[in-house]
Amino acid sequence: MSPATTWAHFPLFSDWFVLLYGLVAIALWHAPIYGWLLLVSGWVRRATFLWAVLPLIAIQIFEKITFGTQYFGLFVKHRLMGFAPALSTSTAATIPRSIRLAQLTPGKYLSTPGLWFGLIFAAVFIAAAIRLRRYRGPL
Repeated sequence: MSPATTWAHFPLFSDWFVLLYGLVAIALWHAPIYGWLLLVSGWVRRATFLWAVLPLIAIQIFEKITFGTQYFGLFVKHRLMGFAPALSTSTAATIPRSIRLAQLTPGKYLSTPGLWFGLIFAAVFIAAAIRLRRYRGPL
């Protein structure tokens, strides 16, 4: 068997492009999370992880007790794991080999309002973190 047949059925360069596209897309989608973590790390001196996570949990508990809803929890879940449906036209996004170069839809992904609102919040969080770190004394 010729090695050329293996390379003909193994789209190495298009898979690299799909991987790069996915990495950029997930980095942009998770930018508000990164910004929040930077803001908290610049604001809190000790127990940074607790200060980053406990307000989110407290808001979810408050909402559940007060209103009986779970909108904030669903929002956080969507921000953590909801980037995949807008990446491609593939219906089987859980199978890594199912997304091909022809199925990518960067226009659909870049036109989602959730991405742009998240990037705005990320910019605000990062600007606040820079301001906190600039005018704060040494740790």
